[in-house]
Amino acid sequence: MPPRRRGSSGYRGVRERPSGFYYAEIRSGDVRLGLGTFETSHEAARAYDAAAWRLRKPRAQMNFQDVYTREQPQDLAPPPRLITDQDREDHRRRQRYLLVFEEDERAMAQLRRRHPEDVAAENAFWAERTVRRHEERDDRRRRKALAISHCEVVNNGGTSLFGSDDERWDDIWLDTSDTEDDHDEEDDRK
Repeated sequence: MPPRRRGSSGYRGVRERPSGFYYAEIRSGDVRLGLGTFETSHEAARAYDAAAWRLRKPRAQMNFQDVYTREQPQDLAPPPRLITDQDREDHRRRQRYLLVFEEDERAMAQLRRRHPEDVAAENAFWAERTVRRHEERDDRRRRKALAISHCEVVNNGGTSLFGSDDERWDDIWLDTSDTEDDHDEEDDRK
């Protein structure tokens, strides 16, 4: 079969639209795959070549002969819009997730309207927890600062106020960041 002629754009698989933009498409067997609309014919041709590489077309059927690897046209063109069975399955899974999420949001909104006292109790819980965590973090920072300053006194020749078995020495290693620990959730359940 002779190769297809190049269109008025000068590139294989690229047609100019009346709007002045360029539309790229590629054929795979009996299926015509639309690749999108592009501002320039060059971009559309690069998209065609990227799709041609993915479909394992011979280089003779591509627009640019200076491309030697699959990555080159993909780097130069936007990703082609080839839809596979895996893409369809991913889309269906995301749609199901979105439906469940939206239904959950509706149910939660209805619950908040019907039981405002529960919302108030939850808000009070989180406000109390936030205050408690800030106080605990400030306490850890204070204890760590005390242990570090005491260590500096001892290193400079001063006498230790802590005994060798004193647990306050361990305060040097306290984490004072705002991140949550696994035991924080256990504390909340008590």
